Amino acid sequence: MKLQIIGLMLSSMLAAPTFATQLEGGTWLCKRPDTPENMLETTSYQFMSDGTIHSEEWLRRSENNQVQLEFKLAVDYSYFHNGLDYVLKPINLTRDIVVDKNNVNPFNSDARRDLLGYRIFFQPQFESTNRAAFVMRHHITPDERFTLNCSRQT
Repeated sequence: MKLQIIGLMLSSMLAAPTFATQLEGGTWLCKRPDTPENMLETTSYQFMSDGTIHSEEWLRRSENNQVQLEFKLAVDYSYFHNGLDYVLKPINLTRDIVVDKNNVNPFNSDARRDLLGYRIFFQPQFESTNRAAFVMRHHITPDERFTLNCSRQT
């Protein structure tokens, strides 16, 4: 039993650097499969060999053929593997609200503070070298997983 547990621990520790290496190189372009019809959204990730990730998210929501909300969010993360998941910790963010007709203000000071306090848990599931599903969850809603379908752009 002890040998089996040690074997599982060693295999998970060895798998983590392998996944990290598989993620590096190029930009991963991701989309949620459950995005509503009135919303366009893309997220890109660049995994660096120094343990950081640069991400950019773009979102546009329309109603009656008029853009109601459009923004860009760029976040730099540090990341590490905790034995089960990658853990992404935001270290820097920039945001640009292009349109906000309903004054939603998605980046007020409270939301910004909360964003920098976030932890995102992440498990890549590779379909091939250049295609993967990124299964993610936030630390404040650990039971609510979401999936991004991603392809590497080289």
